Formats: sequence, structure tokens, C-alpha cells
Amino acid sequence: MNSRLWFPLLLTMVLGSALTVIYVKHQSRVLFADLRSIQKQQDQQVIEWGRLQLQNTTLATHSNVESRARKDLKMRLPENVELVRLR
Repeated sequence: MNSRLWFPLLLTMVLGSALTVIYVKHQSRVLFADLRSIQKQQDQQVIEWGRLQLQNTTLATHSNVESRARKDLKMRLPENVELVRLR
């Protein structure tokens, strides 16, 4: 083939390839930024989950349940305890 036909074809292919590389590199950077943002959100949620588990453990202790029952619900221990034994 004639060299006049090869040069424009090769030039077009090289420019197309270069533009594709630029586009893919840009997309890679955008996706990496999204990934970092999602990882940061995940880290914050893991910290929040740990805080909530600690709070749940604290609230579920026997002394805390008893004091809340006395204050908020006005509960008290019965004065006379009667045991009934069944056969």
C-alpha cells in the first residue's frame, strides 16, 4: 500500500489510543476518590457500631436496669415474699 494511506491511519490510531488512555486514567482517579470516600464512611460506621455496642453493654448491666426500674417505672421490691411449693 501507499505510504500516504498508512500515515493518516497510524496517526488516527495513535491519537485515539492516547485519548483512550487519558479517559481511562481520569476514570481511574474518579473511582479511586469514590473508593476512599466509601472507605472513610465505613470507618466512621465501624466506630459508631463499637460505640453503640459499648453503650448497649453499659445500659444492660444489672445495677443500671434496677436503678432505672426504681426511678422511671417506680418499681420496688415486694415487702412480703410468699413462697408456694407445688408438688
